[in-house]
Amino acid sequence: MIRRLFGARRGGVGIMIAASMPVLIGATALAVDLGSAMLETRQLQGAADAAAMAAAGDPRRADALARAAIATDRWPGAITVTTTPGHYSGDRAIAPADRFVAGAGTANAVRVTLSTPAPSYFARIFGIRSIPISRSATAAQINLASYSLGSRLAALNGGLVNGLLGGLTGSNISLSVMDYNALAGANIDLFGFIDALRTTASISAGSYDNALDTTVTAGQVLQAAASVAQANGDLAAAAALKLLAGQAGSNSLKLGALIDPGLLGGQDKVDPGAFKVNAMDLVTAALETATAKRQVALDLGAGIPGLAQTKVTVAIGERPEHSPWLAVSDDGDPVIRTAQARIYAETVIGGASLLGKIVSIKLPLYVEMASAEARLKAIDCSTDASRGVTIEAKTGPSTLAIGSVDTAQLQDFTTELAVNKVTLVHALLLNVDGRATIDLGAAENWQPVHFNQAQIDQAAIQTVSSSSAVSGIAESLIGNLQLDVSGLALGPVVGALGSTLMLVAPVLDQVIDTITSALGVHYGQADVRVTGMRCGTPALVA
Repeated sequence: MIRRLFGARRGGVGIMIAASMPVLIGATALAVDLGSAMLETRQLQGAADAAAMAAAGDPRRADALARAAIATDRWPGAITVTTTPGHYSGDRAIAPADRFVAGAGTANAVRVTLSTPAPSYFARIFGIRSIPISRSATAAQINLASYSLGSRLAALNGGLVNGLLGGLTGSNISLSVMDYNALAGANIDLFGFIDALRTTASISAGSYDNALDTTVTAGQVLQAAASVAQANGDLAAAAALKLLAGQAGSNSLKLGALIDPGLLGGQDKVDPGAFKVNAMDLVTAALETATAKRQVALDLGAGIPGLAQTKVTVAIGERPEHSPWLAVSDDGDPVIRTAQARIYAETVIGGASLLGKIVSIKLPLYVEMASAEARLKAIDCSTDASRGVTIEAKTGPSTLAIGSVDTAQLQDFTTELAVNKVTLVHALLLNVDGRATIDLGAAENWQPVHFNQAQIDQAAIQTVSSSSAVSGIAESLIGNLQLDVSGLALGPVVGALGSTLMLVAPVLDQVIDTITSALGVHYGQADVRVTGMRCGTPALVA
């Protein structure tokens, strides 16, 4: 009987299942309960972040402020709150783990630690009713400034800028001069713009860093900017942005390549009005970045007074990696830079009188500009009278020339273009060749510029100039023009040609100035703007 029982195979599966039930229940408990605890831990981290931000607003009342934040968050279970005031240093020479020192110096930071039991479900079978979890967050009072490098506020030629931006985006952009001037004069809230972009581009809730790392279209960017301008009462700028949003095409970009929110990037909300961005700068930067087409040819025809024909080719270089055009920072990192640019303008001056001869004069201008740079030097929050921000900036090297270049190589910024002598005048018994070059220093020093509170509030621009800056491209080059003349005496030809060219030099300079203003770069100059400053702003630092 017993021998048959041991030899029986019926019911073996049931016995195996019964024997393995504790293991199965344990595995289920591990999967479900640990997953639940991990979710609870993420939620606890969010509560710790909020509590630390609240406590850092006034470290003397850290405990009360942290507990008030937890109460507002309505944490469902029992929770232990531990607050530790201390001093935080943003010195990058100090290891991140050592930048917060509990109880040291004047308290400007608070570390909040939250502990709570995460409820278990299947593990209760084994007598485990909860899993202890704990999360910490550190927030500090940081002095912050936002600064940008780019276009100056100036009247813009609508047709020329339309052709330039339209060529870059591959769309038909048709704004008026009034529209562009409205954009150049409007400043919109930076973080309000990112909030609006979340809605426009259907970006799920998260930090500003997450939002800026999302791929969006140029149209969505401009639509978000329009909604902020509308809410701010800048109706003309809002209308121009809406029109541009419909014409900008569907090219995509990541705004994180252009905007560096610094320590505020980890947050999901910033008080409105803290930092601003110029609407025209935003349009230019977004459209330039969103395009894969980096070279544009513009035929201005005879539409410029005094010129029979003008053709302009513009090439935009890639912005240096990790170099935004606008940053919110508490120290000298990051360095912001403009994009490189090359401009080649072929102009024909028709019906010019040269020693009794009616001739056409061909005048090709070539401009190559490396990126200008800017970085934060200091923020002064010591007294109301001294409040201000100091920025260091320097211009990039530039080459200005009269001569011909190979336009097929214009957008290859890895190759230096050769500028060749060109025939300016070709007529019966008269041939004039010429070439001129001006190099603006390649080894410029950092130059400090200080912005007081009034200048920051007005988003005023200050300009840093190269040590060898010129007043105008055409005028300066014509003054340095080296000529070879065949057929007539050199002296009279040089004098007559120089006088004729000087008459059209201001017109040519205006064409180049308009293009460089739209691109946010200038030859021999860097335009700096501080668009926001906050003293003692709470920010998560660890």
